[in-house]
Amino acid sequence: MKKGFLIAALASLLALPALAQPKAPGTDYPNRPVRVIVAFAAGGNADINARLISTALSQQLGQQFVVENRPSGGGTVAFETIAQTAPDGYTLLVGALGSHTLNVALYGDRLRIHPLTGVDHVTISSHSPIVLATHPSMNVRTLAEFRAAVAAGGGNVLYGSSGNGSTGHISSALLLHLLGVPATHVPYRGSAAAFQDLMAGRISFQLDTISFLAEHIKNGTVNGIVIGTPARSPMAPDVPTAAEAGLPAFQATTWTPWSATLGTPVPIRQFLYEQIAIVLRKPEVRDRLIQLGNTIPDGITPEATRAFIAAELDKWVPIVRATGARVD
Repeated sequence: MKKGFLIAALASLLALPALAQPKAPGTDYPNRPVRVIVAFAAGGNADINARLISTALSQQLGQQFVVENRPSGGGTVAFETIAQTAPDGYTLLVGALGSHTLNVALYGDRLRIHPLTGVDHVTISSHSPIVLATHPSMNVRTLAEFRAAVAAGGGNVLYGSSGNGSTGHISSALLLHLLGVPATHVPYRGSAAAFQDLMAGRISFQLDTISFLAEHIKNGTVNGIVIGTPARSPMAPDVPTAAEAGLPAFQATTWTPWSATLGTPVPIRQFLYEQIAIVLRKPEVRDRLIQLGNTIPDGITPEATRAFIAAELDKWVPIVRATGARVD
């Protein structure tokens, strides 16, 4: 009797249909791997977002979301890459403030793919404040001391960023502009490469996301001087805000947009937005992003993403032009 019951139970399980994976309404999307192009090098905030979310999407949708880094040109190469792909949702772009806003001011008419007219948008997965970190050899602990040290260098103090036109580059240019002191920019292929030279003392300071720099500040490898947000970050509670340091005009926060090839059907973009929103509620993703100093926005739809980017363009393009920053 027991053997017969077991056989019948197994037969009933085998007869059950496989659990259907979620699909975009009215489509079979996704039915093959999805390519996720990151506009920056591995290790930065955009890359961390892309890898955490892509891994969760792969599990959730039963198709691989494969991350590919294209860091050249401050995001311009990634934009040009996605522009050459079919508008079917199988190629996505993950960027940042630099790739989706700052490049408009930096490249002007040379920018081949505009972030508002050259791609479609899906959502924004996180926001991350920018923090100033200095090498201990600068011997500065406050923004006033930092200004004095850079001014004494007469333009010869070196600072690094993840590349020309990157968020770190422009945030540094803005800070220097507001402080009224010059310094020399050294672009690298990614935040990690710049930080290696910062640790070695070959450059004196770096502005980057709190998610990237917080652990190094905590360990005392570098000194955290100021953060570009109205409130202190729990990731670096001893680092004062710009307002506390006497420079309230310095506000710098990057964000992580997800975009798609221009012409990607609305149902697919809406589906991706909804699936990413589900992923961002999963503790293993949400907690990790928050642990790294990010804040998670609540429900930024494709339409809201486009409106947000348009507003950031209105804010940052005049700032970039005022700093005189450029890419050659």
